[in-house]
Amino acid sequence: MKTKLRKTAVPAVAAAIFSLMFAGSAQAHCDALDGPVITEARAALESGNVKPLLKWVPAKDEAEIKRVFADVRQVRGQSETAKNIADQHLFSTLVEVHRASEGAPFTGIKPSGQIDPGLMAADAALENGQIDRLVANITRKIENGIRERYHEAQRARAMADQSSDKGRAFVADYVNYIHYIEGVHGAAGGQGH
Repeated sequence: MKTKLRKTAVPAVAAAIFSLMFAGSAQAHCDALDGPVITEARAALESGNVKPLLKWVPAKDEAEIKRVFADVRQVRGQSETAKNIADQHLFSTLVEVHRASEGAPFTGIKPSGQIDPGLMAADAALENGQIDRLVANITRKIENGIRERYHEAQRARAMADQSSDKGRAFVADYVNYIHYIEGVHGAAGGQGH
C-alpha cells in the first residue's frame, strides 16, 4: 500500500509543492533578464522574427508587440545606446503584457542571476525531456518539510501541558505544521494560471 500510494501521489504532490514553493519567485522568472521571455526576445531581435514572441502574449495584444518590435528594430542601428534603450523598451513591454495576461503586476525587469534554481531546473527538464530528477528533488523537499514540521509539533506537544508558554509554543508549531500540510494539499488539488 505504501509503495502504491507513493508512486501515484508523488507526481501530483511534487507538482503541487513546486507551485507552492516557487509562487513568489515565479515573478523573478519571466521578468528576469536571463528568464525565458527576455532570452527569447533577444533571439527574436537578432533574427528579426517577432513570431516567437507572440506566444508570450494574448492574441489581443499581438499588434502592440509587433509595433513595438518593429520600432525597436528600426532604432537599434542608430547607436549602442539607442540599441540598449530600445531593447529594454521591448523587454519591458513584452514582460508587462505577459504579466498582465497572468493577472500579475509588472514590477520591472529583474537582473540576471536571480532565478530560483528550482525554476531553472523546471526549464531544463522541458529542454532535455528528463523530469525524474526534478520530481525527486522537489518530492524530497516536500517530505523533509513535512517531517521537520511534524517532529517540531510532536516534541512541543509532549511538553504542552507543562506551562502556558510551552502550550503556546506547541500551538505555534502545530499551526506551522498544519498550514504547511494545508498548503501542500491545496496546491496538489489546485491549478496553474
